[in-house]
Amino acid sequence: MLIAVRAEVEDVRAWREGFKTHGDLFKSQGVVNAFMGADGQNTVIAVFETNDADKFMRVFNDPATALAMENDGITGGVELFLLDETFSP
Repeated sequence: MLIAVRAEVEDVRAWREGFKTHGDLFKSQGVVNAFMGADGQNTVIAVFETNDADKFMRVFNDPATALAMENDGITGGVELFLLDETFSP
């Protein structure tokens, strides 16, 4: 299952560095891979591959995740998308 999270950040470089310190948090969400990207401004996206979407959401809504996001310089605009459909052209 893939889950995408888009957010606004203060500084993309600082977000990337901080994001990579949360391995234990991501593992607790059942995350096996995480992909990161930015738009050249201050909007970032992370796509998480997880084996348990319910566990991911429980931990995502935990105060520890909010603190991690704050430490990474996320300023708002957080959106979460469950990628629940595929298409192969």
